[in-house]
Amino acid sequence: MNRRCLRGPMRGASMLAVLLAALASAGCLVLGLDRFYDDLSITFDARLLGVWRADDDDVTVRVERSDWRAYRVTYEQTIESGALAAYLFKAGDGLFVDLTPARGQDFGSFVVPVHAILKVAVEADELRVSQLSFDWADQGLRLHQLPESLGVVRAERGQILMSAGPAVLEAWLAGLAADAPAFGPLTTFRRQPSREP
Repeated sequence: MNRRCLRGPMRGASMLAVLLAALASAGCLVLGLDRFYDDLSITFDARLLGVWRADDDDVTVRVERSDWRAYRVTYEQTIESGALAAYLFKAGDGLFVDLTPARGQDFGSFVVPVHAILKVAVEADELRVSQLSFDWADQGLRLHQLPESLGVVRAERGQILMSAGPAVLEAWLAGLAADAPAFGPLTTFRRQPSREP
């Protein structure tokens, strides 16, 4: 285990903020080098649009419609803010969001945009999210319990990277049981009232 990593269960909202900032930096995350979905599995749910807040973690997320069937996700936390592109997709019985740096940003030739995955559920004014568990992936990697087809490796700064392509990643997600330990604890966001007249 990389001692620079955060230990213990991490709340999804604070992890979301860390994740959003860490897509181009260091961190103890489980990331994909490619997207976790194929074009046929993408869906769009207008119920995700709006402003969401997780008070326990002091993070606010704004989800807006973007190009095609994508979302633009901006977040604010006391220590940082940022923007991402998000794609909602179905795999098996699960609903997931693939997050990646917002399109149109050029970070240079030596920076590869990575993908993070969140399991999501939306009902009325409540959004529940759970990210891939670093502890689960770390243990699976150390004990050689992860499917070889995922191409899992540990990166230089402690991140765990999956190098498989979209078809393999999506099939793996589709095969996970609803209560699989691959995803960490749920964080609940509550819809914030619209400020528009």
